[in-house]
Amino acid sequence: MYTDDIFAIQSEWSKKSMLLMRELLPLMTPVALFDQWTKEEKSTIGYLLAASARSTESLFLLTSYGQLWDAEMVQRAIFEASLKFVFLLESRETFKDRFNDYSTALYEISLLKDDNKVLDVLSLLQKPDDRQWFPLRERLLADEERKRINEKYDKNYRRSLETRWGFTGIIGSLARSEKLFHGLSGLSYGYSVSSHVLHADYLGVTLPIERDSRDHEHRSAVHLAHLNRHISDAFSCLIMRLYAGYRFVGIDTDPIKDAVKKIDALCIPFRKNITDG
Repeated sequence: MYTDDIFAIQSEWSKKSMLLMRELLPLMTPVALFDQWTKEEKSTIGYLLAASARSTESLFLLTSYGQLWDAEMVQRAIFEASLKFVFLLESRETFKDRFNDYSTALYEISLLKDDNKVLDVLSLLQKPDDRQWFPLRERLLADEERKRINEKYDKNYRRSLETRWGFTGIIGSLARSEKLFHGLSGLSYGYSVSSHVLHADYLGVTLPIERDSRDHEHRSAVHLAHLNRHISDAFSCLIMRLYAGYRFVGIDTDPIKDAVKKIDALCIPFRKNITDG
């Protein structure tokens, strides 16, 4: 469907993007090693940063082979991890409460939801006590733990917390709170596309087919624009994480400004190629 030139371009753009991302990721070191984190806080921040970096590498591997629609689902993971990181570090005044929400309340609620699903599966089996189902049974909560979590978080509280920590809830909260985050709503389109693809709704399954039905010139131009959006969004998430982290720990943001210049230098040829095409 695509020419050798398109294959070469997507491979080159993705490779250059991955190399620059790897060069810039160490800029997060002062945040990850912040000496005022507790051990648990440092671990959790590290988990989010690792998740973001890992998914970004996966994104570029997919785009290098032109798998842009599957890359949408990985892009969603980058959005989620980045926004949760920014939301956690929005201010020192809210950090402790949000850290407890994320690392304790949401975690325990997730355990309860998974426990209910395992119980549903076991209830469908003729011999749920067989040895082969031990890995499933091992995932079950103890009766006391199940009762404790149910009593600690009623359904209304669970719903409210999950809404607050969802994509729309975080975007809305950050955008309303201060000017720095007003541009975050610009991520909504990419997130919406990834949601369609992930959930395989009608739009999600027809978008790739519609793309392939276009004439060669138009299809190639839109393909490269799509690739450029993936790259741009991945770097936007990195810069968003860096600014939130640097502001929280109180260090100079000049290294981030230098990073933005490098990203712009990387992306200008991409945009020119799309325009010329």
